[in-house]
Order: sequence, then C-alpha cells, then structure tokens
Amino acid sequence: MLDRLRALVPSRTAPPKHIEKIEVPSTDEEQREEWDRPIEFILSLIGCSVGLGNVWRYPYIAFKNGGGAFLIPYFCVYFLIGTPLYFLELSLGQFTSRGATAAFGMSRMFKGVGWAMAVNSFFVTVYYNIIIAWCLFYFFASFRKKLQWSDCGNWWNTNRCSRADGSYNSTMRFFCLTSNRSANCSLPALPPEEYFDNYVLRRSNSLEDMGSPHWSLTLCLLLAWILVAACIIQGIKSSGKVVYFTSLFPYVVIFALIIRGVTLPGAATGIKFYLKPNWSKIREFDVWIAAASQVTFSLSVAFGSILGYASFNKFKSNYLRDCMIVTACDCFTSVFAGFAVFSILGFMSYKTGLPVDQVAKAGPGLAFIAYPQALSIMPGGPFWAVIFFFMLLTLGLDSQFALSDVTISGIVDTFSSLRRYKTYIIIGYCIVCFLAALPMCAPGGIYLFTLMNEYSANLSVIVCAFFEFIIIAYIYGFNKFMEDIRMMLDRRPLEPYWFVTWCITGPIITLVVFFSSIIQFKAPTEGNYVYLPYANAIGWLMVCSSIAFIPGVMIYEVIKAWKVTKTHQSQISDDMPHYLRALTYASKPQNDWGPARKTDRYGRYDVHTANNWESADLGDDQRKQKFLRLMGAKKRKDESGTSRQSSNEDQPDEDVSPEKKHCRSKTENEAINRELEQQFNEGLQSKINHTHHGGLGFHGADNSGASSSGNWQRQPTKATFVPAKTEEGSSMEHIVVEKEEEKSPDKQEKKKKRKS
Repeated sequence: MLDRLRALVPSRTAPPKHIEKIEVPSTDEEQREEWDRPIEFILSLIGCSVGLGNVWRYPYIAFKNGGGAFLIPYFCVYFLIGTPLYFLELSLGQFTSRGATAAFGMSRMFKGVGWAMAVNSFFVTVYYNIIIAWCLFYFFASFRKKLQWSDCGNWWNTNRCSRADGSYNSTMRFFCLTSNRSANCSLPALPPEEYFDNYVLRRSNSLEDMGSPHWSLTLCLLLAWILVAACIIQGIKSSGKVVYFTSLFPYVVIFALIIRGVTLPGAATGIKFYLKPNWSKIREFDVWIAAASQVTFSLSVAFGSILGYASFNKFKSNYLRDCMIVTACDCFTSVFAGFAVFSILGFMSYKTGLPVDQVAKAGPGLAFIAYPQALSIMPGGPFWAVIFFFMLLTLGLDSQFALSDVTISGIVDTFSSLRRYKTYIIIGYCIVCFLAALPMCAPGGIYLFTLMNEYSANLSVIVCAFFEFIIIAYIYGFNKFMEDIRMMLDRRPLEPYWFVTWCITGPIITLVVFFSSIIQFKAPTEGNYVYLPYANAIGWLMVCSSIAFIPGVMIYEVIKAWKVTKTHQSQISDDMPHYLRALTYASKPQNDWGPARKTDRYGRYDVHTANNWESADLGDDQRKQKFLRLMGAKKRKDESGTSRQSSNEDQPDEDVSPEKKHCRSKTENEAINRELEQQFNEGLQSKINHTHHGGLGFHGADNSGASSSGNWQRQPTKATFVPAKTEEGSSMEHIVVEKEEEKSPDKQEKKKKRKS
C-alpha cells in the first residue's frame, strides 16, 4: 500500500547523488606484529648480539692478538664498521616494516641480498643448535655430587688420560708441550677432553666414518628445538617475554664467576696475561682483520636478524638510542667476560703447572674442555658447572630466536597469503632444521659441524655487509636514505658520521677483509683430521649457495627491465641507449617501496596525491590509469547528472536497479577515455596543481568547469574507498567519487565580502 502511494505522489526530496564506482584490485594492508614495550626490543637486540662468541671467542682472540693492545683496533672497528652497519639495519628494518627478504626494495636488482642473508641464517641455525644440545647435555650431567669429567677410570677414558693435579703424567704433558716433540712423545689427555670426545660426541676418526646418531645427544637436540619452537611459536609476543630472563641472566652469572674467579689462587696471573699489552701487534695487518671479523660476527650484523627485529618496531621509535645502548653493551660484555674466563684459566694454570697460553682454548674447546676442567677442581664445582652451562644455554637461545626469525619472516613476508599459517610454518621450520642437524649427532658429526662453522657464514656474511653499504650509499642514495630516517626520527642525526662510514670506510674495510680472507684462506682441520677435497667442495658450495642469490636476482631483474623499457613507455629518458635504460630501471625502487603501513606513507610516499604521481617510481601508463579512473568517474557523472535527475523524478528508486541506472554503452565509455587520455598527455607538459584532497588541475584542459580564460578550475571532489564483492567473489575496492554541491554566485559574492 505504501509503495503505491509513493508511486502516485511525486517525490519532493532532492534526487540522490549519483555515485560512479570504479573497481580496482584491493591491496589489504599488511598486518604485522609490534613490540609490546620498547624494553622488549632492546633486550631482544642484546640477546641477539651478545652470544656465545662474546664468551668463548673474544677472550682467546684478544690475548692472541696483543692482549690489552687489541682493544685499540677493536674499538676502532666498532666505530668504523660495527655501529654504522648496526644503525643502517635498524633504520632499514623499522622504515620498511619488513624482514630481510623484502626490505631491499629500494633497488629491484639488489633484492637478492636479503635472500642471501636468509640462507646464511638458515645454515647457522642448523649447526648452532648443536651447541645448545651440547650445553643441555653438560647441564644435566652437572647435577651430581662429583662431576663425571673430574677424573680418569671411567669406561670412556683411555691410557692417555691424566689428571691435572701435578702427577707424573701432567709433568710429562708439560715437557711434551714446551720441548721439541719426538716421535715417542705421546701427549696425555685431560679427563674433560676424553669425556667430550669419547662420551658426548663418540668421535670417529674421519668424516667418512659418519656412523648413526647417538640417542642421548639426539634427545638433547630434540629438546633444544622444542625450546626454540615454544619460545617463538607466537612470534615476538612470546619471545619478547622470554628475553627478560635469557638476556639478563648471563650478566648475573658472569659477574658471579668473576667474583669467584678472582678469589682463587693464580687468578692474577691469568688476568695479567689477558690484559698485558703487546704494542708491536698493532702494526700487524692480521690483528686488524681479526678485530673486523670479531666485531661483525659479535654484533650479528649482515645476518638479517637485526633488520628483522627492527621491522616489528613502531615507525616513530627512537632506535638511535637503542643502537648506541646495544653496541656499547655488546662491546662491554666481550671485555667483561674475558675477566671471568682468564681468572679461571689462571687458577687452572696454577694447579697444573702449565702456562696460561697452553691451557687457553677458543670456541667449543674453551666451553667444553678448558672451563669444565677448571670447574672440576674448584670448590663447589657442580654448582658452578650448573650455572655456567645454563648461562651458555641462555646465550645460545637468544641468538637462535633471532636467526630463526630471519628465515621464517622471509617466507611470510614474501608469500603474504601464508601469514595466517605462521604457527605451522614455525613448527615445520623447526622440524626441517632438526632433521638437517641430525647427522651432527653421529660419531662423525663433529667434522660436519666444523665444516659448516668454517664455511657457511664467514665470507658470505662479509659480502652481504659490503652490498648493504653500496646499496644505501650509491645505488639508492645517501641523501634519500637520510630523508627516510628523518621521517622516523624527525631529524637527520649524526649525518657527517654516517656519510663517512657508509660511503667511505665501510665499503673499503669490508672489501679489504674479504680479499684478505681469500688470500690467507687455509683449509679447515678438526684435530689431526685434514678434510678431503670433496669436503672442501661442499663447504664452498655452502658459501656460493647464499651469495648466488645476489647475481641471480640481479640478472632476473635486468631481463625484466629489458622487456619493460623496450616499449619506450617507462619514465626513463628515451635519449639513453636501451641497455642503459634497462639498467636504470632495474636499479630504481620497486613500486611498493616505502613504509609498509598506510598511515606512515606520507610526503613523497603518499601515492594518493598528485604530487607523488610525479615523484614515485611509476611509469606514464600507471599514472595515466590513476588519472583516468578519477577523472573519468567525474566526467561521466557530470554528463549524466541532468538526464538521470529528470528520470529519477518520474520513476521511483525502487523500480530501477542500481546496475541499470549506472549502465553506459561501451562506445560512449571509449570516447570519454580517449578524450581524457588526450587531456592527460597535454597535462604532462604543464604543472600539476596539487591540492590536499588530491585534485588535479591541468592548464588548458577542456572541462565543464573551465573559466573564460581557458584555465581549468578544480571542482570540489572527494574520493573514498568502499569495500565490495565482485561477481566472482574476489575482494575489490571501489573508488567512490562524489561531486560536492556547487556554490551559487550569490553565496560566493557574500563570502568575498565577508573576507574583505
């Protein structure tokens, strides 16, 4: 009944606004996690950077390369490489809000650097968790009244075993180490050495004699991956809470070990040996190379982990402060841990009668042979053994969280459709890494571990660091990157320092380290075993498997650029030869380069403004399509407004479907598009009038709103995005362009009078 009355009585209401809808593909904003608190970000960075290398690698390198004098090249390298590269990765990660594999979009041809980092991190996570498995093995073995490695007489000991208590065998050991060894000089073995080789590892004689994994070490490896998976299963929401303990507990243990160590006899000898400077070492080139390598691996730069953690940061966070805190903390921890190590080694030297340089070891030898030997002869040895190996466990887990996140985030960022299945990706990643590391639990696994440790993440990491400097300083541009930093920090801090280190010292030093490592390269050995050529070939294959992504992606992008620039429709100048146009196009940023969140895209990254259509990396065709979508909707609406208004007054809205009201013949649409395309081509030669709402003004365009002088006057418009569903069910966005009601001349005159 009401419908019939409405049909009889003409409607007195104003006709509804005509809305022209243009369908464009929807790009849902990437939903990425963020740190709950800034302190979680700082502690995660500390846990990532401060790892096992600070405890078992730096002290040994320091006393081998000049003792206290080594601090001079160490601090210089921190200043010239470590801190600049750390700040660079923090800036890039926070600006793009993407992991390593997707963060290098500032140059299409160098996106492979991120994948090279991800492959390096994958290799490290495979063998790094073996160290955590060893820590778990020793941790559980320490819950005894008497440590198993404290004396001989066990089934795993041999006739070479000798206790470090001043006995005859210990004296003979000293004689063999300090004199010219004869063929009959059989070097005795300490109990911790035989415990590690014959009981923990069940070491075989060569890599070829691999054997089958031992069940006890396999269970420890499984537990290590379960711990890692449990801590990262919910991303930074879970790992950010774990680091409150894992990043701070090692400092408590190191401080306790220093207090205990300095009270032991002989501690002063060890500390003196650690700090005594040998100034002649500073003039040696190898000392500076050792300092550069130690700083690079200590800070965990060029692995992608720092970049990945920064991608979860808020866009306006003060990461410059975090950078200074973490780098200073990492440097201090390395020096501080040396006192805990050498005070105990000095006590061991006092008890055995051996010089400090003979009892000191590096890497796993320090953690699982030298230090356990000192703990076994200390009062309360089991207690100190428990907290020492628990400290190593927490140090390793923090680094493992960060390294695992590099590959996992790379997969999720590259294939965004998998983000909803991130939990299953984490579980699958841990299972794959566990299976890949399983051969290292076999008797010949120690040889595979040494091979991966020496090859997989040494030269390739230096290469990634070099390309990071080159991309930012010369490919993308130092000034552009500093402007990106200004968007986050509202200033360009320490600009002269970053210019010198990013553009000059950083590339030079990393290049020198790379070539010196190549020239001085020596095939690795494990004890008395020398690797066969096929094993070294496998090692070089691991190096090339990550570096190959850099030239591989570069070639792929150049081929794509060759096809794009061949049609002369890109914004690259046609005056260049074709190959130069292709290289120029391939070196430019990709279309989605910039902050990942829409709320952070402003200025030259705001793709919804006319000003950005000129500055963004868009071809003429892409700018033309955006112009045609907006202006075409407006023109169609202007032409059809009068006729539709009259038809709507005669016929109720309920009788006409929206599809029929807005239909238009294909010929008319093509004619409008041709006219607008001509306007666009003419407008490219004139200046684009930029307004706050993104309106476009082209001088000389023939438009219904043109003034008598021929200059097109902008009609007030507004554009909004309304989600809708197409017939196929795919998600689309509709640009809804509405023309605001034009003001009458009387109102405009009154407004001018009020202003005057």
